[in-house]
Amino acid sequence: MTTSSFEVRHGTDTTTAVVGLRTADDSGLVATPYSAPRLSWALASDRPGVLQHAYEIQVSADRDFGDAASGGEVESDTVTDHPWPAGPLGSREVRHWRVRARTDLGWTAWSEPARVEAALLDNADWTARPVRLPSDRGRTSPGPVPLLRREFDLPAKPVSARLYVTATGVHRTTVNGRPVSDDLLEPGWTSYPHRLLHATYDVTGLLTAGRNALSAAVGDGWYRGHLTWHKNRDVYGDTCALLAQLEVALADGTTVTIATDDQWRGGYGDLLAADLYDGCERDLRQEPHGWRSPGFDDSGWEQAATLALPAGLTQRAHPPVRVVQVVRPARRTLPDGTIAVDAGENVTGWLRLRADGPAGGTVTVRHAEVLDGDGRLLTSILRGARATDRYTLAGEPAALEPEFTFHGFRHAEISLSPGVTLEAVEVCVVASDLNRIGTFHCSDDRVNTLYANVVRSQRGNFLAVPTDCPQRDERLGWTGDIMAFAPTACATFDSRSFLDSWLTDLAVEQRPDGAVPMVVPDVDLGELPPHELPFAGAAAGWGDAATVVPAALFDAYGQLGPLGRHYAAMRAWVEFTAGRLDADGTWSGNAQLGDWLDPAAPPEDPARATTDSGYVATAFVAHSARLLADAARVLGHAGDADRYTALHRRTAGAAWRKWGDHARTTQTGCALALAFGVAPAAERAAVGEALAALVRAGGGRIATGFLGTPFVLPALTATGHTAEAYQLLLNTECPGWLYQVARGATTMWERWDAIRPDGTIDTEKAGTMLSFNHYAYGAVAAWLYRCVAGLRPATPGYRTVEVAPRPGGGLTSAGASIDTPYGTVSVGWSIGGDALTVDISLPPGTTGRFSAPDGWHCTARPGPLGAGQHRLVLHTGS
Repeated sequence: MTTSSFEVRHGTDTTTAVVGLRTADDSGLVATPYSAPRLSWALASDRPGVLQHAYEIQVSADRDFGDAASGGEVESDTVTDHPWPAGPLGSREVRHWRVRARTDLGWTAWSEPARVEAALLDNADWTARPVRLPSDRGRTSPGPVPLLRREFDLPAKPVSARLYVTATGVHRTTVNGRPVSDDLLEPGWTSYPHRLLHATYDVTGLLTAGRNALSAAVGDGWYRGHLTWHKNRDVYGDTCALLAQLEVALADGTTVTIATDDQWRGGYGDLLAADLYDGCERDLRQEPHGWRSPGFDDSGWEQAATLALPAGLTQRAHPPVRVVQVVRPARRTLPDGTIAVDAGENVTGWLRLRADGPAGGTVTVRHAEVLDGDGRLLTSILRGARATDRYTLAGEPAALEPEFTFHGFRHAEISLSPGVTLEAVEVCVVASDLNRIGTFHCSDDRVNTLYANVVRSQRGNFLAVPTDCPQRDERLGWTGDIMAFAPTACATFDSRSFLDSWLTDLAVEQRPDGAVPMVVPDVDLGELPPHELPFAGAAAGWGDAATVVPAALFDAYGQLGPLGRHYAAMRAWVEFTAGRLDADGTWSGNAQLGDWLDPAAPPEDPARATTDSGYVATAFVAHSARLLADAARVLGHAGDADRYTALHRRTAGAAWRKWGDHARTTQTGCALALAFGVAPAAERAAVGEALAALVRAGGGRIATGFLGTPFVLPALTATGHTAEAYQLLLNTECPGWLYQVARGATTMWERWDAIRPDGTIDTEKAGTMLSFNHYAYGAVAAWLYRCVAGLRPATPGYRTVEVAPRPGGGLTSAGASIDTPYGTVSVGWSIGGDALTVDISLPPGTTGRFSAPDGWHCTARPGPLGAGQHRLVLHTGS
């Protein structure tokens, strides 16, 4: 008996519910920056095989939906990134929306409604103006942190109150002495001349009838503080300012607005200096007690001066920086009385202390990732970053914590002046607070440690922007690093809005000719080292972040909105690279960074890789052209799809004609040829065998740098060389992933051999470019998810899931899970005797397909997998 189309369209599905309503904004703020937010949801059901066939969205000004606007029934089997079906939101406007879905049984009930409130959507909505201290300008080094405040009266307790706030610099803001949030280093780092983010906070519960105070400290941050190894200051401006607009609604219908203007006053306090690289200095004797609260006498403080409203004000749509973990470290006292602290793992953050001592007593905290041969902090590799926090006590017990800085470290040394005692030490781990969505485990604890190191490196380097490292005088948004790491990033943490924001800065920083800066936000890196070829203003592999990162976002989350927004930047980059091609169709006339940090490159010249940089550059032109063609096809740009498909074919062919023989001689050459479609179809098997032979000949040692590493293991498994892929993964000799694990790594290293087999650290040949928290080589985790566990999206956003485990390397079990837009997908397998058991869980709204590994066979060939739980048992032999 079958259900008719009429019954489905008009029936009811009581077994399924629509849940998890959300917009593309996952800032956690009370408002959204989008006037027409994209909408997503999920399905919940215990019934196997549930799929969505259509949906309907209603939008209303009230939760009763009496005046609901509807987009009508929309045929769609996806639950993510749907258009707003009503008129655009105005600034401050509140609406409610709900969804119902049609399945094979009919319509579900309406979901619980979700509330959406618009932020200030236009600069014209701001009556506030940035305020600064007249004395706080033109510094050549870090100095006292400005404190700004305003008191005001309210005739009654508010019904609701919104604080719209940002800074040129970084701020911590309080209402009546209570922080408005636990967000840190707000508003983060963006391309400030084009885009300054603000936040919207609900501060209703912080206000009271009568006297109130709104106060903020404003530090240098990225705006005015040190940036790059040149330690440039005032990169964006020579003064820090606060922009705040508090709108208070009262029960009688009136609104009171308190905005930053020349009625504000300011001064200085215990924060004597705060710099991202150098650290924080506090003298608690200089704290102006009560300055954050009403009733403080600020008559001796300066009157604030106003500045023009910045361009490009928009609310943050991604998660803030927060303390995401607190660790209790090990500590011991060294012979000279210094207290040595070991966090147990490499982290980004700071120490939180409790100390007591006489007024004028000091506590000094220094940080480093590793110890030298004498067991003391190795600080030379921090270069110009002092990474030191210093506190002067006021003669009473004190909680000590730095402000407006962060450090990359595992080890710290605490020095106490005479009479000072240390009562407690905690490690505060700091990161952009992205939701963890991916997990992986297997029967080899060394691989589990490697995976945990990847997770820690992403967490430690996703701080406001995706940085290269968190410890030395760099901490920049290097495009090549995130290009390599994006697929792993998107599977491990929910990176949608975080990377969407970063790509927005990439687009505004992109040169008129389409060149992409080496770092985003773009800052002056100075001259490149001398090279026999001219530099083109951009580098292959680095600039390709413009195509690779949007493609990775679409693959992981299935959202057309970001892909469409970033399409112009993708296209401009590909046009730039196409314009650099020589008459033979290759990009070989410019200096490149190439397969950076190839382990065979001289330590002092990491760009001198074994794989020709012209070949690498041309292969990336082909790769980006194909990614652009795929995006064009999805977005409906048929002409572009054909054009860039042809460019891919031409460029791949040119690369192979010129360098095909050379490519077969290096791991990176083979990997790019296979992953980017450079090798002709007829030669793919031979190239795969050449790559496998190189791995065998090298004893399983990795021989790839930043640009080859993400593709070498997928290239091996794609051509049937699973054994050699596991040989590379499990090699414990230098260079290799598990070599780092064997040497005690807790995060990914910048160099494969950062610690040499004899336990020493080569700071002579490698210089000071030696980071122990660099996520690029953590790109391996994408292969752990997709090939070891066997979990990958077959269609964007995991609407269809491919389950294709590839056991090997002596592993007896493995598993992974990813919280997809549809819900949690998980795969786990184990080997017992001659049986391979695979357990699969698919959330409602999805389907799956299974691919058996070579040498294993199901008794009955599995067909399409529906939502629900599945167990497949495979055996060896025919």
